[in-house]
Amino acid sequence: MADLLSEQSTNARVEANDLRGGINITVDFNGICVSPVWRLGGFHIQFVALAVGQAIDVDLHNGPVYLKVVVGEVNRGPRKAFPTAGQVASTKLEEPRVLAERDALLCVITDTAEAVDEITDMAQLPFSGPLAERVTWQSFEEKFSSFTDVFNGLHAHMLPGIHVLDAAGAEITNLLLWTTGKGADASTHNHGQTPSPGSPAFAEIHLVLRNGTGTGGMYLCEAPDSTERETMPVQVGEEHGPFFYVDESSGAPLLKENGAVHYPWHGWQGGEDGIEGEAYDLVAAFEISPAYARI
Repeated sequence: MADLLSEQSTNARVEANDLRGGINITVDFNGICVSPVWRLGGFHIQFVALAVGQAIDVDLHNGPVYLKVVVGEVNRGPRKAFPTAGQVASTKLEEPRVLAERDALLCVITDTAEAVDEITDMAQLPFSGPLAERVTWQSFEEKFSSFTDVFNGLHAHMLPGIHVLDAAGAEITNLLLWTTGKGADASTHNHGQTPSPGSPAFAEIHLVLRNGTGTGGMYLCEAPDSTERETMPVQVGEEHGPFFYVDESSGAPLLKENGAVHYPWHGWQGGEDGIEGEAYDLVAAFEISPAYARI
């Protein structure tokens, strides 16, 4: 048994990711493998890999804990990686003991008293922890302006990825943390580009840490220029079901001919509340490798 957030229990390897930027965390599923803690404002973020039958005790005294099951199955809270398609589900952990019923990779996010309820300025979200110098905020415009002008002037920011690898060096998931301001449309997209080493295919799911207006959320539409959207607000501590198509025979993401995961057109839309001043959404996006993603 291991106590999560105990620095003495850290045994995952942490290195720089020179190809894609950000940080690599290498874990294995032999027993219990725990990463260091990273802090984002008042949020604590930690990964743990559990072999089947292994358990951890999570400290619930420092604030709400959101348990993201990335791979496998556990006995508490959100037991598997994906809620039902078209639905949202709470990730809040109510009981401290988490047992792996299959080999599992978990991300545990503690929403401490130091985390602000409303993010009005990006300065409220400093990032710290091992190799934190490689993980600094960048606007969507700065990051993507060489490819598109769709994000020019948009109040939206992203951190470089926290990549979790298996013992063989294959990526399990990439955690991207990003923000959107009021009314910010993070673009209609379908991840349909041909995968490459610098931009691999993934099955994504979003865990919301702050919903600035309470009305921000995911949407589906027929095409990028569609005027009608099917919207799904996602509140603090909630995650949504798959927005990608699934191979029903295997439970794996359905792939296109070019190897990309097959998605409909979708996106994230920041809400509006008519109140003066900014209020950012803060979202943890988990880009899970198709080799590990199972419904």
